[in-house]
Amino acid sequence: MKSKLIFCLLFALGSQIFAQQGWQYQNSGLTNNQYGAIWAFNQERVYVMADQGVFLKTLDGGTTWIEQNSGYPAAIFDVAFIDGDTGYAAGTNGLLIKTIDGGSNWFKMTSGTNGDLFSIFIRAADNIWVVGDSGVVLHSSDYGNSWIKNTGLTAARLNSICFHDANVGFIAGNNGTLLKTVNGGTNWNLMTISTTEDLFSLTTTSGYTYLMAGFVYGYMYMCDQVYRTSDNASWAGITFATPIPGNSKLFFQNDSLGFCISSDCTTNGDCGIFIGKTDDFGQNWTTSFENWDAPSMTGLAYTDIVFVTDSIGFALTGNNILKTTDGGTFVGVYELKHPQRVKLFPNPCPSGYLTLEVTGIDLDGVSVEISDISNRIVFATEILGNTTKIDMANFSQGMFLVKLFKDKRLIDVEELIK
Repeated sequence: MKSKLIFCLLFALGSQIFAQQGWQYQNSGLTNNQYGAIWAFNQERVYVMADQGVFLKTLDGGTTWIEQNSGYPAAIFDVAFIDGDTGYAAGTNGLLIKTIDGGSNWFKMTSGTNGDLFSIFIRAADNIWVVGDSGVVLHSSDYGNSWIKNTGLTAARLNSICFHDANVGFIAGNNGTLLKTVNGGTNWNLMTISTTEDLFSLTTTSGYTYLMAGFVYGYMYMCDQVYRTSDNASWAGITFATPIPGNSKLFFQNDSLGFCISSDCTTNGDCGIFIGKTDDFGQNWTTSFENWDAPSMTGLAYTDIVFVTDSIGFALTGNNILKTTDGGTFVGVYELKHPQRVKLFPNPCPSGYLTLEVTGIDLDGVSVEISDISNRIVFATEILGNTTKIDMANFSQGMFLVKLFKDKRLIDVEELIK
């Protein structure tokens, strides 16, 4: 399963799939974002930290968005705020930044690590936790002025951290790694869970803690199960039966009401956004949103979602920000009929030149990017003709994603193997 990079997100419904209602795209103006994170302080004040250090905020519930630059161009994986002014963001290569004026200005903190940082949890203004690559756990008890690094708990990559209450907290990581504290983080111990899949996207309510299980591939998250605990000791596994697999973020607004979100592409190059909804503690999931014609580039198996009330929620995927004010009510049907626009041959391409053939579109504004499994761009060029040859001599062996863009909008994705 881990060898497959692009996942088909279709229900077994032939060519018909559901269209969106209840979720509306926001005119955020985001460009070139793959990762990022969204934080809703309330239904009016919402913050987004995107790739390349772009920071967005709205003070009117998404009607208008204010763009600012943090000054730190990197991929960002999480953002969290204490109040309307003080917040933190974490990203690649140990990047940890802070603002005290609502995102107008950011300054870098010394994290003590060069590994990627994936998750932030703020227990209090002077009690902040961050986790990341190679078992790194960071803790600050002085408002982020200094950080204590712990790498002795595990060597696994750690993807998510949350606290259920003042004492009990969890850290989820790869290969079934689950850490637990019962004394506010003074001590962490490995906890047994009945899976060796990668764990990520912890979310907690008054009565439950939920997490996702699936696998992590580079920066992609693909979930096929949800686990929950009510006693902070035993975890019940729930397999996604109704929603399509591949969810990358989970959020529960209360004990029973939860949402999952995924954003991915089929092998035909059709890229879509899917949001699932449950109101029975994750036992059953229904479709809240599904759209294969997003106005801008979607993330590839990387998303974020948050609710501030049972009705009002926000989601982020790639350059798209969505909002619902009715709990994600779903209505409608339309057909998926997107043609394949780019063909690759030979594929696999062991050596020599790869031929890239583009058909069915006007070539004005068309470009191609090739990225590795960590979404690092290894090749990019404008497409000037229907056939383009790419020298594979400098490509390492492995799997790649070939992404075709039209006016900076992702229109096709194909898997390439060397």
